[in-house]
Amino acid sequence: MKGKNKLGLIPISALLLFVVLCFWTEAFATDQDSNLESKTQQLLKELRGVGIPNSSVGISVMIIPSTIYQFEPVSYGFNAKEKFNPASTVKLFTSFYALTVLGSSYRFKTDFFKMGKRDLDTFDGNFYLKGRGDPKLVYEDLQEIVNAMRAMGYRKLRGNFIVDDSYFSEPAINAVSFDGKKNKPYNVGPNAALVNFKAVELTVAKMKRKINISLKPQLADFTVVNNMRWARGSCGKNRIFYKESEGKLRVYGRFGTRCKRQRLYVALSTHKRFAFGLFKQAWIDSGGQFDQILVDGVVPKEAELVYSWTSPRSLGLLIKDINTLSNNTMARTMFLNLSASKGSPGTLEKSRQLLSNWSHDLGIGTKDVTIDNGSGLSRLTKLTPAHLNTLLFEAAFSKEFQVWKDSLALAGKEGTTVNRFRGMDVSGNAWLKTGSLDNVQAYAGYVLTETKRWMSFAILINHHLAERAKLPLDKFVDSLYKDAERQLLVEGSK
Repeated sequence: MKGKNKLGLIPISALLLFVVLCFWTEAFATDQDSNLESKTQQLLKELRGVGIPNSSVGISVMIIPSTIYQFEPVSYGFNAKEKFNPASTVKLFTSFYALTVLGSSYRFKTDFFKMGKRDLDTFDGNFYLKGRGDPKLVYEDLQEIVNAMRAMGYRKLRGNFIVDDSYFSEPAINAVSFDGKKNKPYNVGPNAALVNFKAVELTVAKMKRKINISLKPQLADFTVVNNMRWARGSCGKNRIFYKESEGKLRVYGRFGTRCKRQRLYVALSTHKRFAFGLFKQAWIDSGGQFDQILVDGVVPKEAELVYSWTSPRSLGLLIKDINTLSNNTMARTMFLNLSASKGSPGTLEKSRQLLSNWSHDLGIGTKDVTIDNGSGLSRLTKLTPAHLNTLLFEAAFSKEFQVWKDSLALAGKEGTTVNRFRGMDVSGNAWLKTGSLDNVQAYAGYVLTETKRWMSFAILINHHLAERAKLPLDKFVDSLYKDAERQLLVEGSK
């Protein structure tokens, strides 16, 4: 065999080269351990300076090998195996599992069925919207769906409209349970028939010396009550409040006389009523006539398919929104899809078990991972920095790595990092998932260093002063980027 002598042994020269490389690698690893430790200690010192003790911080950093040596990645950790609330960095588990199982090109579908009679352009009977877990079915999609149906000759719809969300089997969440703010879009729960994130844009504007209030998109059968009043001054004088009751949104407060407009995003109604209202509005706006009422139900087996909509967005684009924009509703919906895709209905318990089993396959003990709902809005989720970094390390060798990396926010350039890393060299050279809750700050992702070496890292901070950690965290990631040591290269490496 080539490379061996007649006795089948590796030549002495090759063995000597191997020994030299091993010793070089050991020295390299020792130097890098020291380097990572000094940078970590500097971060801990700065955090102590703003009142955050070492016990509230967990850190894990790895240098990802780009060659056949060394056999283990160079790594350094501080409280790396202690459990913390990871806030939105837990979305990395949800999104990478979805990417692994479904693939980056996967597209969600939404189907429409009917049972009844059609007479020319008029349908009378039951009309069904069957949700299949699309995390981003927006109003513009509904407009295209309606236009396609109108092109099929439908103009008048009479009878009943049914929103079938049975693809998931979870009760509606209590939107006030997390922080008491039920109309905040980030508190919208998952639903198999989620439409437009169950939210609208509320605009308060000065028009012809009057205060005008509008919703975008408009919602059929929903009334806005304007109780706003003027306040002398600019937009800084604005105080806008709102209260929702059955089919009505009362907007009240004050609006500056020199202010042109202010926009807010508001979650409204229930999932089924919201989907019904938007579909009805889109149908009326298309010039159609809509005389149906919303009733509960599911699609029967004998129902006839009218139209099947395939999302124009691939799963790769959807996880970009989940990770870069940190969209909680999309993450929670994707989490239930993990089990629904294995056989509906999807449930929290089934998705938790799937993710637990998968984590075990990654080398993370099943008892060590506690994931509640797949998003950051939970005080129950507990992970270690080592858990997150193990996932990041495994993902680096995935065939979907390019899509996965690009789903993270480019440091200082987009998403939740757009106002971070001001004036730092690492801006544009790191890909991050941020996490932020009251008493929690977190970072996890990758850095491509000055010497073109890849590092993965996870930093979790749980403390009542965690908000003060933002600048020290940014400076730490910047220090990882500024790496003067070169990694060993061997023939055949890239």
